[in-house]
Amino acid sequence: MKRDIRERLKAEVLLTDGAMGTLLVSRGAPAEGPRSPNSVAAPDLVREIHDDYVAAGAQVLSTNTWDANRAKLSKFDWADSLEKINREAVRLARAAAEGEYIYVAGAVGPLGQLVKPYGPLTRLHVRELFTEQIRILLEEGVDLLSFETFSSTLEAVEALRAARALSAGIPIVASMTFLADGKTSFGEDAEGALAALVAAGADVVGMNCTVGPQETFENFSRVAGSVSVPVSIRPNAGYPWVVSGRTVYPATPDYFRQSARDLLRAGAALVGGCCGTAPEHIAAMAREVAGKARTAPAPATHVVVTESRAARPREAALETSALKRKLADSRAFVLTAEVEPPKGIDASAAVDGARTLRALGVDAINITDNPMARLRMSSIAVAHLIRTETGAETIFHVSPRDRNVLGIQSDLLGAAGLGIKALLVVGGDPLKIGDYPQAKPVGEIDTLGLLRIVKGLNAGTDLAGGAIGSATSFAIACAANPAARDLDVEISKLSAKIQAGASFAQTQPVYDVAALDRFYTRAEAHAIPVLIGLIPPKSLKQALYLANEVPGMVVPEEILTRMRRAAEKGPEFEEEEGLAIAVELARAVAERARGVHIMPMARYDAVKRILEALGVEAKRA
Repeated sequence: MKRDIRERLKAEVLLTDGAMGTLLVSRGAPAEGPRSPNSVAAPDLVREIHDDYVAAGAQVLSTNTWDANRAKLSKFDWADSLEKINREAVRLARAAAEGEYIYVAGAVGPLGQLVKPYGPLTRLHVRELFTEQIRILLEEGVDLLSFETFSSTLEAVEALRAARALSAGIPIVASMTFLADGKTSFGEDAEGALAALVAAGADVVGMNCTVGPQETFENFSRVAGSVSVPVSIRPNAGYPWVVSGRTVYPATPDYFRQSARDLLRAGAALVGGCCGTAPEHIAAMAREVAGKARTAPAPATHVVVTESRAARPREAALETSALKRKLADSRAFVLTAEVEPPKGIDASAAVDGARTLRALGVDAINITDNPMARLRMSSIAVAHLIRTETGAETIFHVSPRDRNVLGIQSDLLGAAGLGIKALLVVGGDPLKIGDYPQAKPVGEIDTLGLLRIVKGLNAGTDLAGGAIGSATSFAIACAANPAARDLDVEISKLSAKIQAGASFAQTQPVYDVAALDRFYTRAEAHAIPVLIGLIPPKSLKQALYLANEVPGMVVPEEILTRMRRAAEKGPEFEEEEGLAIAVELARAVAERARGVHIMPMARYDAVKRILEALGVEAKRA
């Protein structure tokens, strides 16, 4: 019977294995998709890797289950095989670890989705997802659990709670990933994050992935003496780079041998490797680790850092946005209209359309973000072209569908740097209806998470809590649907968006004035300026399409009847009736709302008719 690993770690240093995922790919496994299904699809390859690590001297083998949770497997249609993948992975590791000296650690990684308030997952859902996987690992008899590469302390704590609810006695190693500055990507410092893991029930805490041996050592040295339990250290083999199409990690086995020596002197109890490491690295480390006693870490020395004035975010410059000033004026009626980005690199049609709309009296131009999941030029690029070539204010659309949090923040900073003052946060149309149905949505955060990110940038900080210098000054729009079938749910969503940072709203097209009246009986509809959407129906066919095929759209039968009667007379009567309907709706909106958002689909003559009916020139005189 194996001795409890916690007992051994009181006096010994133990050596773990190295990478599984990067080694699988280097040995021929598919580079795309999760690595854990290889335990079923290529069991001989997984077993070969385990055997090689045992031969190298590893005393702890991690199962090939790091990404074997339902959230990650579902993205690649492997969710139905979740149980089989986890059970087979444990079986392969146990077969390689026969005997009483090698431990099998059930590897558990993050879910790949953010937790509220930045992502779609609730804490309860997070715990349920971890419980499902951990129960299988425990049933298969792993010697310990190894939580690896967590960047969110909140998520790691929920994983620990799930494990402790299933087993109070199983040894648990919980490891976070830190950047070179000793903080997680969410801005949590190492000392606080590791302390939270201990409080949640971890027996061993540690650091793995992201950075190489030297930066990991520096992070460890800062906190080693303040951690009350043994510490695990598993760095990457340096930062990856691409050579002839292959991802290469630069750190050599001998460099890892020297690093292991330094880690032992600093008090590490469990050492090994992460991405880019191979059996050769572990064999080199074994020469320093085998038979070594633990060294007590030196007491932590806390350095007081005085924040420099330059590090503080500077206030945004004096606001020069006419749109923001008008939105802030409760007496003003705001007019916006939409143009679509080009399918190629020629944005002249969009620029010309924006120039026409500005001349008609529109306050700002919306630029859509790959509408209908069809490839278009960047909404930020088109917004900048329109702004510089026409002088019009622009509102670019941005969706979390296609970008992770790094890309989103980079794009937002770029837009702010180009002087763009407003954006609309949208969920994005599903990829399956567009040009690339096989593409994988990112969805790392939801629309509420994106709103909070923009709100943070407006306050001068990024998602990780770092100062960005001058704060952005976006007017932040959210989407709304006054004609939603369940108005209570829609109002709840709008309230959450306002709380997350939305300062005005632009809605789906509304054809039902009665629905608009119901919407405005709710206090939330008056909390921020709401610009009501309007698409002038061009034909009966378009009206029927909107009524029957566009989710969330409500077109009353009265409108459809009017379009049917017009269609019987001919196409020109259809278009004229559609314009008459749009004018009536615009007048109804003007009596109730703070503004109108027109989606003309390049029919700028329709915009002219609507604005003339609203008396725009007279209002501006």
